[in-house]
Amino acid sequence: MKDADTKKISGFILFLFCFFIYTPVLKFAPILTYAISYGVPFAYIFLNTGVNFIISPRQIRVIGLAVVLLFLSFLYPTLHGTGEYSYVKVSTFIFRRVIVYNFLAFAVAKKHEEKACTEYFIYYYALTHAAYVTGTLLLVFIPPLNTAWFSVFANSTSNEKVLGAFGYTFRTGWLGFSGYRLTLGCTLSCIMLCYMFFKGNEKFRLDKKYFAPVFILCFLGNLFYGRSGLVVTVIAVFIELVVWNSRNIMIFVKFTAAAVLMFLIVYMCRDLPVMSDWYIWALKPFENLIETGSFNNKSVDNLQHMFFMPEFDTILFGDGYYTVGGLYYMHTDSGIMRNILFWGILGSFLSYEMTVASMIYLKDLSKILFAIMVASFAFFEYKGDVYYEYASLFLAASFTENYRRKITDDKRYYEYVP
Repeated sequence: MKDADTKKISGFILFLFCFFIYTPVLKFAPILTYAISYGVPFAYIFLNTGVNFIISPRQIRVIGLAVVLLFLSFLYPTLHGTGEYSYVKVSTFIFRRVIVYNFLAFAVAKKHEEKACTEYFIYYYALTHAAYVTGTLLLVFIPPLNTAWFSVFANSTSNEKVLGAFGYTFRTGWLGFSGYRLTLGCTLSCIMLCYMFFKGNEKFRLDKKYFAPVFILCFLGNLFYGRSGLVVTVIAVFIELVVWNSRNIMIFVKFTAAAVLMFLIVYMCRDLPVMSDWYIWALKPFENLIETGSFNNKSVDNLQHMFFMPEFDTILFGDGYYTVGGLYYMHTDSGIMRNILFWGILGSFLSYEMTVASMIYLKDLSKILFAIMVASFAFFEYKGDVYYEYASLFLAASFTENYRRKITDDKRYYEYVP
């Protein structure tokens, strides 16, 4: 990114991203918190977009599929007679997140006008995760701040077993317990940051002084919140390095040196009381890689026991269950299995069709980037439900360009109207 553009990064818009993507819930007014987190974005979009906002056929396709899935989330439990409508919450989550992300996309377009683009939106998204990781460091290393913060704001989980689990010291943030969703966000940020640094177009390309600190913080987020994201990030960044910098040996040298330095710092701090358990948990995949030639991530390996062959009728039509007694149906964590068990092949196909359709515009930026994103989605969905996160994020990111065109066209119109 050019210096002139980077200086225009808005602290206020970054605050909006941090607050509305990861909204801290007030203990004494949770309903008010939710009303603000969804009411403000909806009202702002409704009052500002107007009737001339143009939606592309690709975006219409994604929205149409989301509507169909919402309908099916009511239909399947009704047809099966289960009365278990908890999946409706998942389907409506897409619309709720799209409203929030679109509000943020519109804010980016209104602030940066002609220069606004998908990359600008994603850069704010990455900065949000860098800020979240910074918050984690502050809450972990300043215990009084942690105590004061959670005396006002709710923890995202009250499960003492989870909070006290081995190695989970850094799995916290301003939301409280931070896990799969956060490592997913940090991974997507790392992948897109590398694209904007290595391959970004003339309109938006990150300089190393803006890329490095944000990338390092997001990578630390993978070390903090989930080893699955760490594995995906390492593989994705390696591919990006090979594909986009095959002739630039110095880039390899600098990345390798930075990685070695970071791990040396972590290694030297491994015996600190606050870091010892976390060090063993976070770096075990790399120890496995050195010793056995494979990451052998235990959390991923455990998924093998959560994959099984459902009955043929279930594969075709699902069972109409998503949860039973507050636990996932058949006790599986895999997003693929949850989809099959709930609505079978049809619903699963439509949900994944919607996800890929939401990302298809990435091919216009880079076919390699698109392929990496689809592969990362397949990995994360194998381990847990994430398709709604991908679909809502990338649909809204693509709207940034729409809003930019509308805002700049309106601006030109009013400049020339006598």
